[in-house]
Amino acid sequence: MHASFTFRADALFELVEAVLLIPVRSAVEASLSPTFRRRFASVYDALRQGRIDRATLRAALAAAEPEEAITVGGYAVYAIDTTIDPRPDAETLPDRGQVYSTTRGKAVAGHQFSWLGRIIAFGQSWFAPREVDRVLTDRTPQDVGAEQVQALATQDDSSSPKVVVGDSHYARRTFLKVFLDLKSVYALVRLACNRVLYGPPPPKTGKRGRPRVHGGKFRLKDPSPPERRSEVSLFGHTLRLSAWLNLHFKELPQLVGLVLCVEFLRADGTPRYKRPLWLFWSGPQDIALIDLALMYLLRFGIEMV
Repeated sequence: MHASFTFRADALFELVEAVLLIPVRSAVEASLSPTFRRRFASVYDALRQGRIDRATLRAALAAAEPEEAITVGGYAVYAIDTTIDPRPDAETLPDRGQVYSTTRGKAVAGHQFSWLGRIIAFGQSWFAPREVDRVLTDRTPQDVGAEQVQALATQDDSSSPKVVVGDSHYARRTFLKVFLDLKSVYALVRLACNRVLYGPPPPKTGKRGRPRVHGGKFRLKDPSPPERRSEVSLFGHTLRLSAWLNLHFKELPQLVGLVLCVEFLRADGTPRYKRPLWLFWSGPQDIALIDLALMYLLRFGIEMV
């Protein structure tokens, strides 16, 4: 990490140590940490004048991923999500916007950040960040997330394929289109229960005109019989997994994938919840369905941070 700080390296590094050791609410408080051996003015100097080589920092973060980090079906599991930094009193803060807070149930003034990182284990809040970027007010989390996935794919730090797991906010063209050109990084995103996807187009009949792009509609509210189905036990729960193959979004027909329905069952075989969990997978369609369910459940590790 120190090598990635190309200007004001010592001050930046000690500032990182200060933030880790004590609760910091201001730059001046960071200077009170015993690890920060400079005057408080050096905090401002480091933040204003310091420079970071992101490629070197990415390599350091990749090397720091623990070897015991979980893999599912041979895939390293990464999660992507956004978090907010409320700044309601900082009226002159540059690029401050209104960001919805799920904990407060309303929009608050502040900054929004996009996080992408490796999930280490199930049920733990140990999360290994790989990309952290602020979402500017003229951009969306999906735009920033797509760039973060592209950066992850360009790092040849592992021979294992990767899966990036996101909630339903990432089931959009602006995010999913990045996976069209990636060979070893795949998407697993949640779908809203009212989404409509499309099957493969019918073969060309020889008539004049443009070939059809979409096949029949696949409505999650009224699905056809599944092509694959199984019941499995996972973490003490019985799950019914149903899958449909070769489906795509209307706005992104080139990305063909698998749609999975996950239902948690009671002892009598009836659904435990009113609505099932719907997922879209862009990777190889012969994957074990239980692996896809586990990959998505691992995503909640990022929300525990």
